Amino acid sequence: MHDKTMVSISDLRYVCIKCPQCQTRVILDMQKKSAKAQQHGFFAPKQCPGCLIDYDSSIRKSVDELQESYPRLLEIAESVSFFGESEPKT
Repeated sequence: MHDKTMVSISDLRYVCIKCPQCQTRVILDMQKKSAKAQQHGFFAPKQCPGCLIDYDSSIRKSVDELQESYPRLLEIAESVSFFGESEPKT
C-alpha cells in the first residue's frame, strides 16, 4: 500500500543538488539568488563545491529553469499542489 503525499508549491522553497561523486549537497533558496549567482547570471552552480567536478549540464539548466518559474508559481500557490506517492510501508 502506498501513502499519497501532497505538497504546495509554497512549501518547495529550497532545492538540494547532490554530487554523485562525493555526495556533497548544495541547498539553494528558490526565492533569492546568491550574490555570486546574481553577479554571474545563474542560479545553480556549475560544479560541486566539494570535489570541483562539473555537474551534469542538465542539472544546472533544469534547476535554473525551475528557479526562474518559481515566482510565477508562488502567485498561484493556493491553487496548485503537487501529489506523489511515498515508499510502501513495510
